[in-house]
Amino acid sequence: MKTNISDLLASLPEAESESSVLDSEDAQQRLKQIFADLAFRPVPVHSIHRLWTLGELSTQITLAYLARWVRGWFADAKAKQRQEMETNLSVALTIIHRLGYLRGAATKLGQMFGNLPEVIPDQIVSTLDTLHSEAPPMHFSLIREMVRNELGGDPEDIFASFDKQPFAAASIGQVHRATLKSGESVAVKIQYPGIGRAIDADVRNLMALIFPMRLTRQWESAKGQCTAIQQMLAEEADYVHEAKNMKEVRACFKPVDRVVVPAVFEQYSTARVLTMEYLSGPHLRGFLAANPTQAKRNSYASIIYRVWCRMCFAYLSHGDPNPGNLVFMEDGRLGLLDFGCVQRFTEEEREQIRRTDRYLSDPSHFPEVLLAGGLATKKDLDNPDFMRLTREFWQWSFGPEQIDGVFDFSNESFFKKGIELTRDMAAKRYTAAAPMYVYLSRSTFALRALLLRLGAKINVREIHQEELALRRARDGR
Repeated sequence: MKTNISDLLASLPEAESESSVLDSEDAQQRLKQIFADLAFRPVPVHSIHRLWTLGELSTQITLAYLARWVRGWFADAKAKQRQEMETNLSVALTIIHRLGYLRGAATKLGQMFGNLPEVIPDQIVSTLDTLHSEAPPMHFSLIREMVRNELGGDPEDIFASFDKQPFAAASIGQVHRATLKSGESVAVKIQYPGIGRAIDADVRNLMALIFPMRLTRQWESAKGQCTAIQQMLAEEADYVHEAKNMKEVRACFKPVDRVVVPAVFEQYSTARVLTMEYLSGPHLRGFLAANPTQAKRNSYASIIYRVWCRMCFAYLSHGDPNPGNLVFMEDGRLGLLDFGCVQRFTEEEREQIRRTDRYLSDPSHFPEVLLAGGLATKKDLDNPDFMRLTREFWQWSFGPEQIDGVFDFSNESFFKKGIELTRDMAAKRYTAAAPMYVYLSRSTFALRALLLRLGAKINVREIHQEELALRRARDGR
C-alpha cells in the first residue's frame, strides 16, 4: 500500500456534484502541498513550539466552524449541507497538516479521533483514519541518515533491495519494503529523527496542563495516569522493547488461531530501526472496499476479539488495536503489527483483572472492583449518581460478554452509548482510576470501533469463556 495522494483522496467522501470542493483541483493541490511541505521538515522537539502549534490548530478549527455558522445564515438547506461537508474536509486537512508536522504523541491524538466512527463528522473520521498507517512520510534523505547511524551503512548497501518510498507511515516512524541478501522479504520500520525528544516535550506539556489539578482530589489519579502515558510513549520509541514484545506475543498463538505476528530479524534491528517479516494484505479500509461477505467479516472479527482476549489474559494487552495494525491476509489469517504499545500488568494489576472476572460472574463484586482499582472511594460508593453512571459504563464495557448468542456490533447506537457515558462521567469528574486503566480503556474503545466498522455479528461470550478457561488453567486459579 503506497502512501500517496490517491490513497488519501480515496478515503474522502464522494461529492454530490462536480462543482463540490471535494472533487476540485484545489482539494487535490492542497493535499499535495501538505505532503510536500512535511517531507523535508524535521520533527519539532521544543515544548513551547509544539504547544503553540496545537493552540494554533485549535484556533484554526474554531474559526473554520465560526465562518460556516455565519455563512449558514444566508444559505438554503442544500447549500448548508454542502458548506458543512466542505468545512469538515477543510478541518480534516488542517489537522492532517498540523499533526503530521508534530508527529509523535500529537499524531496519536489524531489517530484516536480517526477511530471514533459515528461520533464525529464522517469527513473528519475518514480522513484522520489515514493517520493510522498513511501519515505524511519524511523524505528519504532524512531516513537514510537514521539507517546509516543505526546500522552502519546506507540502506542500499545493507539490503539486497530497498524501496525508497515507504508503504506505511504513522506517528513515530515509517515503514519501507526491502529484501535481505539471504532472500527474505522484510518490512523495515525506521524511526523519525528527533521523535524521542518530541515525545518528551509532549509529556512535559501534558504535565503542565494538568498541574492546576494538584489541589483537587483527582490529582494523584491524574498524575499516575500521566506517568503511565509517559512510560508507554517511551517504550514505543524503543524498538528493542518492541521486538521483545513481538516475540512474547508471537509465542501466545498457534497456527490453528490463524494469527500471524511477524518474525524479527535482530541483525538488522536496533533501538530505532526494526526489521521484521513482511506481511502481505490490505488493512481494514482495503478489506472493506472489496465488499466482503458477512461470513468473512465475522470470521476476521472473531479472530480480532480472540486476539484481544488472549493478550489480555496473558497480561500483555495491546493498547493500540487500530485499523493500521491489522493485515487481512488472503488465506484468512490475520496479521498483527506494531507492538510498541503493549501493556504489561503487575501482579497487583493481574489480580484486578481476576477481580473483574469474578464481577462478570457475580455482580455483587462490583464495589470491590471499584475500590481495588482506584475507581472509587468509600464515599463514592454512597453516591447514588456515581454508582448509577459507573455501573452503566461497566455494563456497556462488558455487555456483549454477558449475552448468550450473537451480539450485533453493527448497531451504531451501542458504540455511541459508550461515548456518551464517557462524556457524562468526565463532565462530573468521575475519572479517577488506577494507571492500568489508561491503555486498557483505550484498547476497549478501539476494539469496539473495529467491530463496528466490520459490522461484526459474533458470539463474544463464547470466545471470552474459552479464553478465560485457558487463562485459569495456566494460572492454576
